[in-house]
Order: sequence, then structure tokens, then C-alpha cells
Amino acid sequence: MNAPLPSISPPIPGEPERAAMRTEIPGPASEALRARHHRYQDARPIHFYQDARKSLGNYMVDVDGNVLLDVYGHIAAVPIGYNHPDLLAAWRSGRFDWCAGYRSALGVAPAPEWVDLVEKTLMRVAPKGHTRVFTFTTGAEGVENALKAAFIHLARRRRGGAQPSDADLTACMLNRQPGVNAFKVISFEGGFHGRSMGALSATRSKPIHKLDIPAFDWPVVPFPANQFPDAEHAEQNRAAEARSLEAVKAAIDAHPDEVAALIVEPIQGEGGDRHASPAFFQALRRLTAERGVAFIVDEVQTCGGGTGALWAHEAWDLPEPPDMVTFSKKMQLGGFTCREELAPIEALRVFNTWLGDPLRGAQLEVILEVIERDRLLENTRATGARLVAGLEDLCRRYPGVLSGARGSGTFAAVDFPHAARRDAALTALRNRGLEVGGSGERTLRFRPALIFAPRHAAEALDILESVCK
Repeated sequence: MNAPLPSISPPIPGEPERAAMRTEIPGPASEALRARHHRYQDARPIHFYQDARKSLGNYMVDVDGNVLLDVYGHIAAVPIGYNHPDLLAAWRSGRFDWCAGYRSALGVAPAPEWVDLVEKTLMRVAPKGHTRVFTFTTGAEGVENALKAAFIHLARRRRGGAQPSDADLTACMLNRQPGVNAFKVISFEGGFHGRSMGALSATRSKPIHKLDIPAFDWPVVPFPANQFPDAEHAEQNRAAEARSLEAVKAAIDAHPDEVAALIVEPIQGEGGDRHASPAFFQALRRLTAERGVAFIVDEVQTCGGGTGALWAHEAWDLPEPPDMVTFSKKMQLGGFTCREELAPIEALRVFNTWLGDPLRGAQLEVILEVIERDRLLENTRATGARLVAGLEDLCRRYPGVLSGARGSGTFAAVDFPHAARRDAALTALRNRGLEVGGSGERTLRFRPALIFAPRHAAEALDILESVCK
């Protein structure tokens, strides 16, 4: 059905021709490992156990010898596939020796190579208008500390730039800061920002994430969740975006001088791959700037090229840059970038032991070199167009099974009628050789590596069609 098109990026030498299954998923070797593993950690969510040494390119091999085409990418975190020859060559050449022997506390005694990485790698690809970067280990830490920076910025503004008083210092140690304890962050229904305490208070995707955990009393507003095909729902989508913007205005008006930030994902990755238009985000940027609210774009899942750009918000053509942008996943380490005025003035306001991982930063340097040399962003845009067109075709031919095909680059999705059918499809797809993941209540999401080419898209679509049948 789906004839492959020529690839823009070069193929990975030795990559499998296609998926090949030996056992059911999970197979007996995976189940044996799960039994051992579960004695000490919760192993129930694990799909199967991967043979890391045998996996290559877009194909992962499990411990039972099954070869699966991976469009899930360890939850969107694999940038250039498995065992890319350039990364392995960098290891073998000694390029990472400076950070492989121990893990340094980057805020205390970093190696000079770390300064090179910050200056020539992280800041070289930083979002337009951002002059500062804060690195951590995870995306949740990036979000958590971006929220802290927004609170610090609002408090400094309310003090007129003055230093905190002795009373302020005493009150904070008792968790009784007048005014500050009322600060709020606006987030959207369906959003996911992490599982640490502040990030979790802004998270609104699944109840199980938040159940039994104290949360801040912060406002939540509806996300427009545009319907697809967009051309058939244009008026409905515009109305939904207008209602969402009115809700944001009302939330800010209800808490004058207390809203420190608004946080939003370019695409709600955990909430069901929900999209909004560039015009909606442009209006959010204007509104937050007018009201003095920090505009935080959470790109933990969308950064690193999956949408066809290193930063998904590049597609919005904003009137001015976001105040802060969080990252992780395909960028290999977590963190946030920001405009100069959002960076805390005092030392140690945003700090921890590791402040990131120099080894992952060194890997990112190689990854970005491969992305540029092999035109992987261009590849992702072209392959994504092929993938989404194929999903739209399947929606037309199997209307009782699939609907709402959508995507940006290969960051794509399609819906099943309900959760039970989606979950059954996930199992069936894995047993046909496609490693996939769900999103929201009934969505199948695609998060492949940037080396995912048209031939891989054709194979994924063929497998999906076999399940639709």
C-alpha cells in the first residue's frame, strides 16, 4: 500500500530492513525479567526488556529476539536512534573522556569543557531572544525551576527591586510569606508538566498523577484542543480558542498581582496530542506581556527536532519571544532557557548538586552535529508530511476505527473511538512489530527518532493498517 519515498538523511549502516517477530510481546525472557525486577521496583508499566547492544537505528531488539520498529522513542527521548555510529565513534575516540570518569557538581568545580558546551552548544541552539540557560537532569526539574524563577521575578518586581527585609527572611523560614504564598501559575486542562510538587500542581492530564498529593491552589483554564481535519472544523476551532483566551483573562483578573506565570505546551503530549493554532499562542504571548505574567513554553517533549524544528514554538512567529522555555527528552538533559530579566539576580537561587549531566551535554554536542550534517530536521518535516498524509488516508478508509489524524513533523497522532479499543490496538501493534505508545484517553502517538525516514513511515502505516483490518 505505502510505497516508500527517497530519504533525505543517509541510512544507518546495518539497520534492519523491517520488523521481525519471534514471540508474543512481552516474550518469555521479558516476563522472567519482569518477575525478578518487580520484587524491587514497580515493573508493571514496562512494555518489554530491550537488548541495548543489538538495537540499531529505528529498530529496537528485545531480549526475546524480537525486532520492532520504534515510533515511541522511550517517550520521545531518542534523538538519532539506537547506537548511532557517530555517537559510538565519539565514545571510542575518547571524546567523552573528560566527563566519563566521574560526574561533577557543575556549580562547584566544572571542567573547562563544560563552559565550551554551554557557550557553543546549548546557547548556540537556544531560542531566539534567550541569553541564559539553566541545566538540570530531568524535564520536571526544568519546569520546577522555571516556576521558581517566575516567582522570584514577581517578588522582586513587587519589592521595587529592593532587597528582602529581615521580616521577609524570617517569614520564609516559617512558610508564612505574606503575599508570596498567594502567587499562582495558570495552566491548561490536559497539560502535563512533570511529577515534582510545583510541576504537578500545574499538571492536569491524569488524576492518578495527582491523587493524594497536596497541591497549590492554582487556576486551570480550558485548552482549545482543536479538532482535525482543521479545514472541516475551522469555525469550531476559532471559537474554542476564543473561549480559552477569555478564560485566561478571567483567571488573571481574578488574581490581580498574584499570577506569576502561565505555562503551556506547544502540543499537549500526555493529554492526547492536543493542538492549537499559532494565532492562539500569539494571543497568549500578547496577553501575558500586557499583564506582566511570565510566559513559559514547556518544550520538554516537543524540543529537539521532532516537530521539524529544534523548538516547536518557532512555528508560531511570536511578536516577542517567550519568557522561558523548558527542555529535556531529545536534548538529553533537562533545563530551561530564559530572557535576561527572568534570571534570578542572587547566586544559589536556582541550584542543586549536579546542575545537569556533562556526559549528556557532550552527547548532545555530537547529536546536534549529526542533525545539522544529515539534514535531520528537513528529513523529519518531509517524513512527517508522509506520515500524517498516510494517517489521514487510513482515517478515510477506516472511519469506524481511526479519526483525527494530526501532527507537526513526525510528532503525530491519531484517535481510536475509545480507550479500550486504543489499548487493544497498542498490544496488537507491538505484536506486529511496532513499538508505540498511547496519549490521553484514546490517542495513538508517534514519537520516532529524527532518522525516521519515509520507508519507516511506510512500514509503520502498513502495520497500523493490518490492525485496522
